[in-house]
Amino acid sequence: MLRLTRIGEGACYVSDTTNLYIAWSMLCYSSNLFWGCETIKELDQARSLSDRFFEQHEPAAFSELVELFQGMESSVLDAVRIVIYFENYFKARLLLERYVIHQMDLNVCREHYPQFVMGKARQRLLQKTTPISIDEVKRAEKHEGYSVEPLRTLTKRTIGMGILLGKPRYRAIYSRDRASDDRKMFSVLQKLNETRNTLHFLNVEYIASGGIAVDDFVFLRDYVSGHVDALADRIRNESESKLEIGEKEIHSFLPDSEVVAFDG
Repeated sequence: MLRLTRIGEGACYVSDTTNLYIAWSMLCYSSNLFWGCETIKELDQARSLSDRFFEQHEPAAFSELVELFQGMESSVLDAVRIVIYFENYFKARLLLERYVIHQMDLNVCREHYPQFVMGKARQRLLQKTTPISIDEVKRAEKHEGYSVEPLRTLTKRTIGMGILLGKPRYRAIYSRDRASDDRKMFSVLQKLNETRNTLHFLNVEYIASGGIAVDDFVFLRDYVSGHVDALADRIRNESESKLEIGEKEIHSFLPDSEVVAFDG
């Protein structure tokens, strides 16, 4: 069961304005996580040294590149932060398109809402492969209009990166406008997600062996700047009044300590 009177649970489903406010907040605050990565901050220098060594065959650039990577605090931690950033971006896009981002409760759905399960034995949630709309959930649970009643079908856990990144019907939600960029983004993130727990994740040997290249990180940085941060800016510029309403709605039923103030 998911409570709608908690910003850390289901407040995003109360109304269109709380949905917009929380989706926008997810974009903004995860952006700080991304741009705070040392790997991202040092990309221009890393790219210059990488080009000098791998393309221009300057031996001296190799030792400089090694020194740059070894001086980074934790490239593995940066990899995790980047994946988390894109996970939040995908969830924000789902919210903006009016899809739920919380995992459904299999037992509750099997017993009361069979339209959300699949297979002869009803052992698998439809959500595992297909995004489920907020409106569909509310109709099933007979929530009408503005309501803060809990949603029985949803749990506190949100959808994992494996589904968000790997399932075509989910990927289609956040790749409607930029096909070529998005295909590359998915490819780079899949490599990053698969190898983010490697002990020496981002080092010269890994890059030289065909792993995540410096240019891949440059691509992600430019994607974030040109598409994701641009989306957050557009929402703020075009929907400032709605964001303020969403914040006030949340203030009306949440403790002040749980609310992040809107900074227009």
